[in-house]
Amino acid sequence: MDYLRDDWDLDQFLEENQEQQRQRLETELERIQDQLNRRDEINEEVLDELGSKLDWYLQRLEDEYRTRGKSNVDELKSEVKRFYALIRDEKQQHWNDKQRLERERRQLLRDLKEVEEFDIQDLL
Repeated sequence: MDYLRDDWDLDQFLEENQEQQRQRLETELERIQDQLNRRDEINEEVLDELGSKLDWYLQRLEDEYRTRGKSNVDELKSEVKRFYALIRDEKQQHWNDKQRLERERRQLLRDLKEVEEFDIQDLL
């Protein structure tokens, strides 16, 4: 009779362990989704700010050409180029971050699928 009880305890232990693993994976998936959402928000904020500064420099550059000749044109062109580079870098970093998080997410989904497909009865 103890043998049956031990099997039941083992079965229960394995099921609980499987459920804990599934919950952990789902929690990680939620964390990654939150990070993806937050990264999108941050990217939008940064790009808006950089775009606004770029627009300001472009307006100053245009004003400089129209009103004062070319006294500060080279400096303003340099700033415009710098902001274009910052925007490009931010987009690249955003892309890289999203790809890394998506890889993690795909791995977690594979792990979760394995946990859900795993049949404890096959072990017994």
